Amino acid sequence: MRRASHKIVIMHPARTPRRPQARTEATKAKILDAAEALFSERGFENTQLDEIAVRANCSRGGIYAHYSSKEDLFLALMQHRVSLSFKETWKEIGEEPSLTKRRNLFKHWFIQQICSPRSGTLTLEFKLYAVRRPEKRDELLGLYNSLFLATGDSDPLQTLFGKNLTKAKRTEMEQRLVVLGGALSALILESRFRSGFLTATHLQKFSEEIFDALLHV
Repeated sequence: MRRASHKIVIMHPARTPRRPQARTEATKAKILDAAEALFSERGFENTQLDEIAVRANCSRGGIYAHYSSKEDLFLALMQHRVSLSFKETWKEIGEEPSLTKRRNLFKHWFIQQICSPRSGTLTLEFKLYAVRRPEKRDELLGLYNSLFLATGDSDPLQTLFGKNLTKAKRTEMEQRLVVLGGALSALILESRFRSGFLTATHLQKFSEEIFDALLHV
């Protein structure tokens, strides 16, 4: 008598295709990562879109599918990297009841940006980019300021320094923030120029001292 044969069928789970939106975001992330690395290493002016495409493992057309030009990509990179990290920190600052601790959180974020090799260099590149384009300087300055003001807070100065600022004191603190940005940009530049003399440890130390000296209340 013949035994009945039982064929075992192994069912493989069907692969779920990646959604177009997920693929798009993944491609944009690779492009931004490549652009960040190359703009930091070579500067905006010396970086070509073809080089970014090679680093991102995509075509030049793949970049143009998301960004209209190298300039558009650079500005998108600044908005994505700086604004995103700042919003996350600002949310934490807004939830902190102590003014002193709020400023310390802001200080930690600010100095972290300065001491990060890529973030610090990108900030310098953005400022040089704006200085070399006087016809667009106001527009670029507005964009730069918006990176730090898109917090959902109607009064960032009040969040950092309290409700009792007079008009004159508000103006002074705004000026101090601007001077702080300039002073730390100069420190970034010197640390790149004299890398053997101004180490990462020195950059951290002097950044903290400059911050404390300028933003005391």
